[in-house]
Amino acid sequence: MDESSGKKRHRIPHPMSYLRNVISLDDDTKHDKLDRLILKIFPPFLVACFVLIVILAIYLHNYSFMGIVLAICLGFVLGFTVLGVACVFLSDIGVISKYYVIAAIIILPVIISFVLYPVGTNIGFSDFIVKYFDIFEMSPSVYSFLVALYTITIVVFFVAYGVVSVIVGYFRSYFYRVLRYIESPPAVKNYRNRISEWLFQVPDIIDVKAIEFEPEAEDEKFNLSLFLSTAFSIFMLGIVICSYIFINPLFLQIFTFDEMLLVGMFLSLFISTLIIPWSIVKSIGAKAVSDAPRPFYLWKGMKGRLYQGFFAITFFMMLLTLSVYMGMDFSRIVTTYLGYIAFIGLIAVITSFVYVNTYYKGFKNGIIKSYLKSKEE
Repeated sequence: MDESSGKKRHRIPHPMSYLRNVISLDDDTKHDKLDRLILKIFPPFLVACFVLIVILAIYLHNYSFMGIVLAICLGFVLGFTVLGVACVFLSDIGVISKYYVIAAIIILPVIISFVLYPVGTNIGFSDFIVKYFDIFEMSPSVYSFLVALYTITIVVFFVAYGVVSVIVGYFRSYFYRVLRYIESPPAVKNYRNRISEWLFQVPDIIDVKAIEFEPEAEDEKFNLSLFLSTAFSIFMLGIVICSYIFINPLFLQIFTFDEMLLVGMFLSLFISTLIIPWSIVKSIGAKAVSDAPRPFYLWKGMKGRLYQGFFAITFFMMLLTLSVYMGMDFSRIVTTYLGYIAFIGLIAVITSFVYVNTYYKGFKNGIIKSYLKSKEE
């Protein structure tokens, strides 16, 4: 049973012997090949990103703190865009046909552009995209909105592929070791075991006997509930983390509000690295079995660890603090921040779709496969 929803249809308890028959341990899938490629190229990829950051800093000729932050953000966004282009062709075929995806990418920006144009720059979202993405250097038009939205959508789409590919590659390859460390007897535990137990907030009073799985039931349909929950988590965490940035007095003195929004948008592209890990632990139903009457589900402890303290500051506190520090009109702050919320929503939807449509099934089975293979060695 999925304890988060209380509905048996979401999880089917599988004995480990059954999982060995369902998930072939010898198949070399396209996911496996992409994982090996990611592990091989990611270290030099990071070096290339740092080189690109230096080049951008020199090109922008802005060596202030804001200039360096902007160069770092741009360097990683451009780097992951290129990586994402490669991953689109190397990843598995998604549940939803690529033709529907392409059609959505083509049509949706057109619809949004015709909606935004009559509004002009009176709302934060329109003002923001015109200010940073209008290549025509003229008053807002349907074409300027269209180019801006196509640029944003395509970049977010490819960055999502790049980021999710890295998360999946490393977790499918190494996460089983974390699970194995939790299983170690108390007499042989070392710092790796303690770190693993800390990550999942495993209670000290239980001695873990084994790790078992209750993977979510599969079908060939798009997992709508996982898509919605992942998108919502990315959206909420993006709002909270970037609100911390916006209320920091140091940043308020160094950056303008629009500059903070730009940096916040770049950072939001990578928030999935904090969401997908605990989400997949929930999807595989990893649980620590002990002498306790009930198993301890690892995803709950992992989620609590990642979210610990994040929600101490609310949305309205952020707005109030901005008003005090910046002396800005409250209504202007609200409309501008709503523009940022629109960006977060776009990023959350696209990233969640890429993950659920293309990677989720192979990611879930891959972690279980790595764990089972390690048990046989």
